[in-house]
Amino acid sequence: MQPRLYTQCFIGERGQCGYVKHFWFWWTQRRSYCKAVEGLSLLKKFYRRLIWRFVHKDGQLIELQHALNYFFRNSFLLNTALTHKSKNSEVTGNYEQLEFLGDAILDQVVSDLLIREFPQAREGLLTQRRSTLVQKGYLAKMGASLNLLKYITAGPSLDLNHPKVSEKQLANVFESIIGAMRLDGGFEPCINLIYNTVWNKRREAWKTLNYKGLLIEHCQANGTETPRFIVTDTEGAEHEKIFEVTVKIDRKIYASASGPTKKVAEQAASQITLESFKS
Repeated sequence: MQPRLYTQCFIGERGQCGYVKHFWFWWTQRRSYCKAVEGLSLLKKFYRRLIWRFVHKDGQLIELQHALNYFFRNSFLLNTALTHKSKNSEVTGNYEQLEFLGDAILDQVVSDLLIREFPQAREGLLTQRRSTLVQKGYLAKMGASLNLLKYITAGPSLDLNHPKVSEKQLANVFESIIGAMRLDGGFEPCINLIYNTVWNKRREAWKTLNYKGLLIEHCQANGTETPRFIVTDTEGAEHEKIFEVTVKIDRKIYASASGPTKKVAEQAASQITLESFKS
């Protein structure tokens, strides 16, 4: 009602003020809805706190999104990707489904990149190289390079200070972030992240590959003679020896390489031989 009605009252049959009648009708309604309004007020407070919490956390995650070189449109997905099931959050859920999705995307992208780089390589070599790039230990290193441990939300039952626990969580969350990116921005952001982390450091990861074993497997699959590894030269003092190893298959010399031990030299020579097969 407008303020002027305070003075513009009319007198009814019983001498009542029209404004007073309207006022008391409104007041009765107000009292009858008092509890509903209180409940609504509490609900509003809850959502305000919830929104504040996410906005506050999003502010903390700006640094992470800079590192990812991707900014989420739906920050809820990023929060979910960083939440472990021990948190038991009914609001955000946890990262398990996103990890499942990210794992599948990682396999697909790495497989595609491998085929492009090694178009003539056999399945055995491709499988070995892919498994090296998607194993948990290597993915944990990718997660550590993004400092993901700092952002993981977990309950008190999960000890992130334990080395084995932290390594597993770093790998899992790295995959869950890939899954979250897929849902938020499509396939391209996932490819960019995988390329800039997993793929860019592939040479370092492949140093751990058993090239000698792969070469033997390759020869068996192709029906050729089992490769022979011959020490063709040694030089240096007893405690500083350098070994040169030559790979021979079917009486043909394929490659030679040197190393501080026979094993290192054999691995290097095997790698050179395998790469010569694809060219």
